[in-house]
Amino acid sequence: MSEFVYHGEVLSVETQDNSVELQLRVPQNLYYFQGHFPTAPILPGVVMTHWVVEYVSQYFNADPACFKALSALKFQMIIGPDYTLTLKLNQVSENKYSFSYSSLHGQHASGKVLYT
Repeated sequence: MSEFVYHGEVLSVETQDNSVELQLRVPQNLYYFQGHFPTAPILPGVVMTHWVVEYVSQYFNADPACFKALSALKFQMIIGPDYTLTLKLNQVSENKYSFSYSSLHGQHASGKVLYT
């Protein structure tokens, strides 16, 4: 049995003034695919939002302890193993960030993250 991983593989990162674009590969042995669902694994939305909070913290120095809410959250299309994703993060204001996940399959998810 292969060892599980908890994050996508970061293939590249491009930063600009108020934005970051990451290319992520979603590995087959991602821990969160266990039981979600056995015959057709999909990446849970809660994992996608958790990754967003982690990357906003990493690239914009936002304190995860100050996380307040998610807004305008939309999940348009499932994400499966071996997808290569583009995650775009934009700082909208001092305490507000927008995000979107997309791939060759289309738009997967988007929303905003608010901090106190």
